[in-house]
Amino acid sequence: MPMTTAAAHRARPGARYARPLAGCLLATTALLAACGGGRDAAVVADAPRVDSPTPGRADEEVFVLEEADMLRVHRALAGELPLADGSTLTCAVLVEQYIQRIFAINDHPQPSGGRPVRGVLHINPHARDIAAELDAAYERDGGVGNRPLHCMPVLLKDNYDTYDHPSTSGSYAMLGHQAGVDADSVVGLREAGAVILGKANQDEFAFFTTGFSARAIQVSNPYNTAESPAGSSSGTGASIAANFAIGGTGSDTCQSIRHPSSVNGLVGIRPSLGVISQHGIYPLSHGRDTGGPMTRSVRDAALMLDAMARVDPRDAKTLDFPASARPDSYTAYLNRAVHGVAGRNIGVARQVGGLQSPAGSGAQGELIAAAVAQLEAMGANIYDVYLPDFQSRGAGSAHWDMNDYFRQFEAEGGSSPRRCVSSTFATETNERGDCLGLDGVLETLRVGPRSAALYAAVAAGDPDREATEEEEQAIAAERDYVTGVMDALVDAEGEPVLGPDGLPVRLDAIVLSPGPSGGRTCDFGSTTRMGSIVVPVGFDESVGVPRGMEIFVRRFDEGTGIGIAYDYEQATQHRRPPVLEASPLTAQATLADFNARQQQALMTATSGAPEDLPLAVYQQALEELVGP
Repeated sequence: MPMTTAAAHRARPGARYARPLAGCLLATTALLAACGGGRDAAVVADAPRVDSPTPGRADEEVFVLEEADMLRVHRALAGELPLADGSTLTCAVLVEQYIQRIFAINDHPQPSGGRPVRGVLHINPHARDIAAELDAAYERDGGVGNRPLHCMPVLLKDNYDTYDHPSTSGSYAMLGHQAGVDADSVVGLREAGAVILGKANQDEFAFFTTGFSARAIQVSNPYNTAESPAGSSSGTGASIAANFAIGGTGSDTCQSIRHPSSVNGLVGIRPSLGVISQHGIYPLSHGRDTGGPMTRSVRDAALMLDAMARVDPRDAKTLDFPASARPDSYTAYLNRAVHGVAGRNIGVARQVGGLQSPAGSGAQGELIAAAVAQLEAMGANIYDVYLPDFQSRGAGSAHWDMNDYFRQFEAEGGSSPRRCVSSTFATETNERGDCLGLDGVLETLRVGPRSAALYAAVAAGDPDREATEEEEQAIAAERDYVTGVMDALVDAEGEPVLGPDGLPVRLDAIVLSPGPSGGRTCDFGSTTRMGSIVVPVGFDESVGVPRGMEIFVRRFDEGTGIGIAYDYEQATQHRRPPVLEASPLTAQATLADFNARQQQALMTATSGAPEDLPLAVYQQALEELVGP
């Protein structure tokens, strides 16, 4: 099968794993968001090339796995792009190619930074059977039928529930957590023909943004594995960048889709709250959380958003965006002449609350500035945007939100050794009063050493504090403030900005940094609950990893962002694959062995209090995974 390796890069003798990236504590008392991940101090030289041509282009004569998208997969299934041996691609063959690629690369230390990518946590043992069923459907229907994602291998962040394999939110405390039904967004993906290939690693309970999962040890950036993949959707970002699947899902409380998409050269959509149901996604904050797609192209992200975006009575926020108001398909916005950049009024964030450089600083700021210049050259009208009165807002408590998840999980037939955040602090809220002893996550002492204090802080929060009407009104007021400025732009002094027609300027979108460059910009979208799409803008050559820009739009106006992002993507083609080396020792690998190895990684550590674990335990676990 096609397998990209870094022929020019060979492991250096004595190469060592750099220390895990330092984490950062959550900055708000309600534990609603995470701060930006920084660069590891121990950066290993010899970063991978970033200027190689992109394989898998539409004009190729044969199907190439690396950088494949849904358009090329469907062309290959139809026989328009044969495999290298002249045969026709099937879904079973495609899924097997991705499984073998994961086997060969996921746990193999990379020359770029000395660490393995470690993006994939668990491969769905039913993935091959699902692929066979889709091949039968293809024969029956004479093509993809009404399945726009027919045979899209998708990796889900580990906090998405699936009925056919477990989810653990990146924590050993959640081993054995098996849902009875799919998360609502996963139902949509399956109905559209996706193959749920497995689960991607994540920062434990989404507390951090550096790729540190208690189960993964350390997820790494595939472009330079001494660098952070960002998080908390770290495994998804690293996996899709490394071509372990065509699409993936993230969840974003504050930057957890946007930042990983930026540093892994991906397109990531954090939609407005209510576009995608929160059902079946382990929460950090019902007031901010949303799932969303992460892909290598805008077109694939739009296709995934079509499938994931559904009205769901179990999540009242989706009722604010009724089916009658939803677009028939977000792919309708992929028309560059109609929905592209030309003629758009695009703002560049110059002040958001206390942030004075929300459009980025350093190398990322320079790349975003170049992207803005490109947008202007493509016909956009560019304006500066000042929002000095913006304030970050939250609602409710993480303790209540997590217990609410457990209540719904049980009501729908889920089976788990955990029943609440903490049996010590349990109350009758959401029927958690009978949560006893090790039913509580906190009491297991299996929360990772970096997350234990944060989870204890969640447990100490009020389990009865649902979001109040006052909090909801404050969030709505912030959204109205931002929308008002977009509707009638003002300058730094608050004076109206007039367009060439003499009328107040109405912005279509605002450009800013997805983080961490420029400050904590993630609160902007998270507080307002408005939509964003991240698209690559180039590479930070000093560290050898990609950077992206965030295109921020009005509530429920994701189509506008998709149209702008698609036009820019097609004009610039910044996405490039990482150079990765495959292990020569995976010929006899099996799904069972792979999954067992991931689950065992830190099992040694679970017998003691996580706060007391010595660093040697992690070294031992790493050696168990990939050898000394």
